[in-house]
Amino acid sequence: MNLDDLHLALVIAQEGGLTGASARLGITPGTLSKAVTRLERATKVKLFERMPRGMRPTEFGHAFLKKAQRIDLEANDLYAELRDLRQTRTGMLRCGIGDGVPHRWVRTMTVSLIERGVNLDLSGGMTDSLTRAVAAGELEFAFIGLRRTPENALSWEALIDDPMIPMAPAAHPLAQTKGEVPWDRLAQARWIVMARGTSTRTEFEANFLARGLEPPEPVLTSRSSQREVMLMHSLGALMLVPRSVLREGQIKEQLTAIQPEGGWQSSRRLGIVRRNGGYLSPAATRAIEALKESLQEE
Repeated sequence: MNLDDLHLALVIAQEGGLTGASARLGITPGTLSKAVTRLERATKVKLFERMPRGMRPTEFGHAFLKKAQRIDLEANDLYAELRDLRQTRTGMLRCGIGDGVPHRWVRTMTVSLIERGVNLDLSGGMTDSLTRAVAAGELEFAFIGLRRTPENALSWEALIDDPMIPMAPAAHPLAQTKGEVPWDRLAQARWIVMARGTSTRTEFEANFLARGLEPPEPVLTSRSSQREVMLMHSLGALMLVPRSVLREGQIKEQLTAIQPEGGWQSSRRLGIVRRNGGYLSPAATRAIEALKESLQEE
């Protein structure tokens, strides 16, 4: 059984057919179809059901692909480890940096690795997408903010408390309030909030519900457009911002922290998420060390 065929079958299942897998991999549908035929011949079962539009795994296929995914990840780890042993430099490091991680820490890590001859492939994004990429073996690790420990397939090392803080444009009426802001006024304010299913959205809604209030409907739902601060000013809206970001120049100058009555409850922590048992290259180890050093210096 060919390991490449296993990988191709996994992509076909993920994309729902030959067309999507062909576009993703740059391989002709005919080549992909032959890979499936070889696997079905080797396993002596039908792995995929051919439909007018796409393909889907059969009952045998689901069981097969579940095991195949584990084999595919371990094969990728093996190739990566052999590559690092063979090369005099550590090659390419693929890692993720979550939204809300201060630029100063990313800059320190990046400069440290580039000077050591490491090529970097940095992926930004929201926590849910980066954890999925780590679990799939697409990233060696991700530096992200989480409210709770992730699922068993992932290893989590919390490094620093980094709670979310309600912020408003400096000219906003609530930013001019002396003392704590009543929750009913917060419920009536405009908000920019991350999309449903994210830890930030869950925290946002939980804080209002804990005060017996219906969470306000955001005037803008964001999926990391990188334009949130500009839109806060344009819309006169509030937003949750990680405490660590408050030292960044633009944020500190343009926004003001809001103190709700009784405080805002946030259990968010910044840390490293990686795949349990997954290979960690020397470059990834050095990157994590650089991040830890930056946190310790602060």
